[in-house]
Amino acid sequence: MDKKKKINRKLIDIIVILAVSLFLSIPLFYSKLDVYRDDGIQHIARAWGTVQSMKESLFFPNVIPSFSNNFGYSWNLFYGPLSTYGIAFFGLIAKNYIVAYKIFCFICMFLSGLFMYYFVKKLTKIRDIALLSAVLYMLFPYHLTDLYIRNALGEYTSFVFIPIVFHGIYNIFFDEKGNQFYLAIGAICLILTHNLSTIIVALFSIAYVCLRFEKITDKKCIKMLLLNVIFILLITSCFWLPMLQTRALTNYEVYNDGMMSTPEATASRGLRLKQLFITLDEGEFPFELGFNIIAMLVFSAIALKIITKPLREHYIFFLICGAISMFMATKYFPWKYLGNGVSYIQFPWRMLMMTAFFISIVCAINMYLIIRKFNIKDVIFISVISIFCVIIIFDTQIMGNVGIQNIEDIKLGQFSGKEYETVAGVGKGEYLTHNAYKDKFYVATREDNIYVLEGKAVVEEEKKDGLKYSAKIKTFDKEITVFELPYIYYPGYQIRADGIKVQSFETENGFLGFVMGKNDNASISVCYEGNTLMKISLIISIVSLIAFIIINIKHIKNNKEIIVVKKIENNNSEG
Repeated sequence: MDKKKKINRKLIDIIVILAVSLFLSIPLFYSKLDVYRDDGIQHIARAWGTVQSMKESLFFPNVIPSFSNNFGYSWNLFYGPLSTYGIAFFGLIAKNYIVAYKIFCFICMFLSGLFMYYFVKKLTKIRDIALLSAVLYMLFPYHLTDLYIRNALGEYTSFVFIPIVFHGIYNIFFDEKGNQFYLAIGAICLILTHNLSTIIVALFSIAYVCLRFEKITDKKCIKMLLLNVIFILLITSCFWLPMLQTRALTNYEVYNDGMMSTPEATASRGLRLKQLFITLDEGEFPFELGFNIIAMLVFSAIALKIITKPLREHYIFFLICGAISMFMATKYFPWKYLGNGVSYIQFPWRMLMMTAFFISIVCAINMYLIIRKFNIKDVIFISVISIFCVIIIFDTQIMGNVGIQNIEDIKLGQFSGKEYETVAGVGKGEYLTHNAYKDKFYVATREDNIYVLEGKAVVEEEKKDGLKYSAKIKTFDKEITVFELPYIYYPGYQIRADGIKVQSFETENGFLGFVMGKNDNASISVCYEGNTLMKISLIISIVSLIAFIIINIKHIKNNKEIIVVKKIENNNSEG
């Protein structure tokens, strides 16, 4: 009977999380929410472009051929592709990338609540706290700002994986019976989703590991931690190794100081204190915590006095980390003194992502400790109040769309030649080579064919089809003839002359170049098929993923056997 009750209660909790997710998705599907606003157009265009790229290079869809005025543009070499693949998958099914974006956002909202629920249930052993934490996490205003207003898909998707990372650390250091590989699962997905979120979560994760400092010397814990880290690095090597290669090969604009931000600019974007309590200025993003969260946080003073071990140390940790992350979101944190590397965060208020995670747990525990005989009815009541609070916050913030029904209706990735511009599909062009970025007029006005930069040559039967190019070329009496192909320079292009590989390089204009010798005559072919490092790292990732799955299956099987044995021993001892 008890087992049946547990199953029924678990089902009820999941239904509540699903219901809240559906409610929060109503603006996506039934109002004229502008999904193109802010970052939305970039993520939708990137997903559409990645599908086009996959048609040309299935295993290495790094360069979108039609972007950058048909000279190619890469997102996936620099920015985690997981959310892009999510939209692309649903785009292929729905045949509409706007609908695909909305479906993916709904799924992420549901999963963020679900994984939060499972982590807090493991942490507290109390379903009511877990359910309320999940609901507050989904309803946290900054979570919804990412969804409704900023359309910051990478950061929004990261909300799904934060609870998994902390669940994994908890299992390694606090519960050896739990799955010891959740850390790897969460971290792998974070790395493949959003670079900045990964770094932010990593900092707080290290602090959480230090919470159990006495176990740092425990061989079993260290072994599992190292094993997780090894799998994280190996499985994600197909992303971070090529990304590091881009930095080593040539100068891409994104890596230059001041491109994403400067320490002074980052510091200036910190929140004013009042922005944590109310959104006053018209057009200002809602960064407030919400009346419901503030009211529940007030009870922390009482909760600290009555909370008992072993939950007390986690509670204090989450409360402190919530306060620290909130402080880091403000202009009072010394961002401008931390150097150019830290300025990549661009906006200090990104730290509210961690505030949402920590404070949602603190508030749920507060309510459990303050309300006598706390149960699911209280959870539902608080959830309803919280829903009204976010409705008040976002009622006038959600903007109407621009009447565009599908991504194909927009001219994507086409620079006009202005020095500074933001273009649908390529953003500011930060993933261009520095040479191409500094002369966008050349990119905008260049013809879509091969150029002879030095020497003389005759080019015949020239043909360009996306990322594939071919021509017959004859050079004359100069020692070296330098050519520039109609492609922005990215690693992974293969150039062949009569079937023999030719060394490529970046031209002074930021394009793909190669040379031919004196009085040479050859059939040139170009295609994007990835380079040696990309192929090796992909093999490493696939093999490591297979090994990871096998080890996980064995680990789960062993845990089940241990549980069965212990149950038999308990029954025998009771008999």
